[in-house]
Amino acid sequence: MRIRALIATALLAASLSACSSGDETASKAPAAKPSSKAVELAPVWQPKLDTASAGALAICQTPSSPSCATALTDIMLVVHEIEDTITEPGMGKYPESTKQMAKMQEATDLYVDQGCQGDPAADEPSSRCYGAAVNIAAGSDALGMTLVTDDMNLRPRP
Repeated sequence: MRIRALIATALLAASLSACSSGDETASKAPAAKPSSKAVELAPVWQPKLDTASAGALAICQTPSSPSCATALTDIMLVVHEIEDTITEPGMGKYPESTKQMAKMQEATDLYVDQGCQGDPAADEPSSRCYGAAVNIAAGSDALGMTLVTDDMNLRPRP
């Protein structure tokens, strides 16, 4: 599953580099992973999710566009960094966040497998591509909320 996620992200990134001038990806690169483990992940990762997903829902009203593919890639890069952090030894369980990340990865796989970028049919609101793009873009907000929920469940009880 992890290898499939990396391959899907790599394919999406490769398709972007073929269609972009290169300037856009440098300006929206996600920040580096925090150097130390945070007791609560939401305060660390929510700002990064917000930055990566800024304007993505509006941009992805045309899922076939290179700018939508770039926005989705930016979001999923942060999602994969969060997933890596959660799986580090000593981290608590993040079940709701893990479920949300899996949903977003499924949408990414569909977007890549269906060849959504560059396909004019992807822009039809009833298309699977449109749904996948929205699930990724809106999924970043849901992931932020599940991180908060999981953080709260990990807090020691008085």
